[in-house]
Amino acid sequence: MPRGDLKTISFSIYSGGATSTETFDDIYFTVKRNENDRHPVIQKRLSRKEIVHQGNSYFITIMPEDTDCLEFGSYLFDIEIVKMPKIKQTFLGVLTLTKEVTDARNEV
Repeated sequence: MPRGDLKTISFSIYSGGATSTETFDDIYFTVKRNENDRHPVIQKRLSRKEIVHQGNSYFITIMPEDTDCLEFGSYLFDIEIVKMPKIKQTFLGVLTLTKEVTDARNEV
C-alpha cells in the first residue's frame, strides 16, 4: 500500500468450515519491522474499537497517520484472537509500504 494512504482490511473467522458467531475477548492487529522488535509500529485492538465487527466480518482501517512516518519497505503483521484463557494466532502476513506519486504536499 502507498505510505500515508487509507486502507481497510477485512477478514472473517471460521470454525468448522462456517463463519464463527463466537464472541472474543479481544482481537489484535500488530505490525512490526521484524519478529524480534519489542514494540509494534502499528497496533489496533477490538477492545479499543479500532477493529470493527459488522455482521460476519471484522474491519481494520489503517489511517494515513499510521504510516506517514514509516520507512518504505516490508513489515510483518499478525492477527490474534483472544478467547480467555487461550490466545490464538490466526494469520501472518506482510504489509509493504510503497512510494506514491501524489502526496499531501501535492494535493490541491
